[in-house]
Amino acid sequence: MKVWRNLWMFYLGILLLAGCVVTDGHYGGGGWELLGQRDADFKMERERIDVGRREGRFRELGVAVRGAPVEIYDMVVIFADGNTFSPNIRHRFQENSWSREINLPGDRRAIRAVEFRYRSPDRREGRATVMLYGR
Repeated sequence: MKVWRNLWMFYLGILLLAGCVVTDGHYGGGGWELLGQRDADFKMERERIDVGRREGRFRELGVAVRGAPVEIYDMVVIFADGNTFSPNIRHRFQENSWSREINLPGDRRAIRAVEFRYRSPDRREGRATVMLYGR
């Protein structure tokens, strides 16, 4: 009987762990889709995540940072029609943190790319990965 209980607890633990990995925290559920990610190379202060039309149309964006803290002080969303939108996102992200939901202007919009300007608050703290989500 004890063996079955231990097996059941092991199985339950695996399911919970798999759920954490699949959902990726804040933006894993609720219709959020990973649009792209970049490792922040602190030699350069600008990164671009190309999204493209095939990814769909979106009303909201979200940014997640993994691995190390990073300060994002400018973000430009480039829509498929060439128009741009610059949300006020100046924010110091701690390691493993998320932005607020960023509402895009108008109805659902196709996104060509998103450009970020950032800096490392402390270059000794490792390498950050910036991930862009949309829904």
